[in-house]
Amino acid sequence: MKWVKKGFICSKDTFNISWYKKNTMTPLPYLYNDNILRIYLTMCDADNIGRVGYIDLDIDNPSNILKISENPVLDIGIPGSFDEHGVLPTSLLKEDGKLYLYYSAYQRQVSVPYIILSGLAVSDDNGDTFKRISDAPVLDRKNGELFQRSAIEVMKKDGKYKMWYTSNIGWINNGKHIAPEYDLKYLQSDKKDLWLGEPKLSLALKGDEYGLTMPQVFFEDGIYKMYYSVRSISKGYRLGYAESKDGIIFERMDEKMEIDVSKDGFDSEMLCFGKIFKHNNNTYLFYCGNNYGQGGLGFAELEG
Repeated sequence: MKWVKKGFICSKDTFNISWYKKNTMTPLPYLYNDNILRIYLTMCDADNIGRVGYIDLDIDNPSNILKISENPVLDIGIPGSFDEHGVLPTSLLKEDGKLYLYYSAYQRQVSVPYIILSGLAVSDDNGDTFKRISDAPVLDRKNGELFQRSAIEVMKKDGKYKMWYTSNIGWINNGKHIAPEYDLKYLQSDKKDLWLGEPKLSLALKGDEYGLTMPQVFFEDGIYKMYYSVRSISKGYRLGYAESKDGIIFERMDEKMEIDVSKDGFDSEMLCFGKIFKHNNNTYLFYCGNNYGQGGLGFAELEG
């Protein structure tokens, strides 16, 4: 998969918005209508508290911004809740005329930096606004996964809801600070808002990696194809690719993801939180740049 970078789209400096003063994170593309490609984003304020907003792009020219949300479509939770310090869009599910948004949410801690759990919100207006289905997480802590169950990707197939998500292993010192260590797990359920099964390992760490996150899964050509972000001590964030016959255990094929950092610019040090969008004969990759998205948002197009 040869990706051709098409350039920078936006960052906090592109707009003058009071609640968007720092990082640009976790792009999530959605076909809003025939002509508009909506990218949901976490837009962080000066205190790095993230809220979900969006930019609308020309679907035939994604570098052309048509609109930005004036207000968050999903704000932070109530004080003391699991999502009081930030919310990040990770997956969309369209069902029964409604749009369901799975999101990660972080809450700052004292003895460790934070915990990240997952919630679910629903929209009745084609994604212009979202309302939580509950103030409690849809994917809460469990034994063995006390600090992070996040970056949910959900697909409905054969009458079942399939979920891939980031699961914490522990904490490490990455040479700069204490950071979570996490891999990718799989869950299955009969209900989109109830996940009680025992998770299975989908993708494991290797080498000096300490994080796998933001999975996106397609079922094509009779196999499951996963795109995800890889965090390592030596390289920071890069993007990876894997395939699976059963959707549970994936074989890593990161070498097929032919894209890397640029020599200079907003993505010269890091590529993270990539998400794919396919439209007609075009396949786009939206991703965040340096310093976990503080550099801004860019995109690439699949060659051939």
